[in-house]
Amino acid sequence: MSGSKGGAAARLLVTVSAGTQDSLDRHCSRCNGRRRFESSGKFRVNAQKKRIDAWLIFRCTECDERWNWPIHARRPVGALDPDELDALMRNDPALAARHAAAAIRRCAATAPAVQEPFVALTTLAPATADTVAIEIVMAVSGTGPRLDRVLAQALTLGRREIGALEEAAAITILPAARKALRRPAIDGQRIRIELARCSEEMAAQLRRRLETQPPDL
Repeated sequence: MSGSKGGAAARLLVTVSAGTQDSLDRHCSRCNGRRRFESSGKFRVNAQKKRIDAWLIFRCTECDERWNWPIHARRPVGALDPDELDALMRNDPALAARHAAAAIRRCAATAPAVQEPFVALTTLAPATADTVAIEIVMAVSGTGPRLDRVLAQALTLGRREIGALEEAAAITILPAARKALRRPAIDGQRIRIELARCSEEMAAQLRRRLETQPPDL
């Protein structure tokens, strides 16, 4: 891939390696297969009269399907510590992390915990006001996550925005493969994003994002 006439291309190296954030590997009814589920950090609480039900909400990282991990079932409200009840109602991050860890340990026997990959972005050539394209090289250790997830994290875009770029034919992926964005990122993969095919708002956002060397994501 080479820069287009009339402007330069920003060049990036995206490194994907094993991380330390645990999640669950379980069946997703919407994907119809085993997928990675991560804690949303939020609780669902149903309090009726003197009893309470509470769940920690997990989300499928592929389709956003929700799975609720049960915490309390028809428990008397008076049996709960007032501080815990308050933490449940305001989605306290520490309490959510504690229950997420408990869910991962409990499910480990039938759905082993997996590691969330670590994505780092190195700017080889920063963007400028004249930048017309973004060229990305993937450096992947082991089996990478879906390419659209990696690009969304590296470029601070939503996966829907990555999908919109695909629909606008703004993304070229080499080696070419059917549904490449939905397949795992692979070592040596090269991606080019044509900013002229993006919306003006998104093109400006990407140029600003890549003007300087960002820290590890």
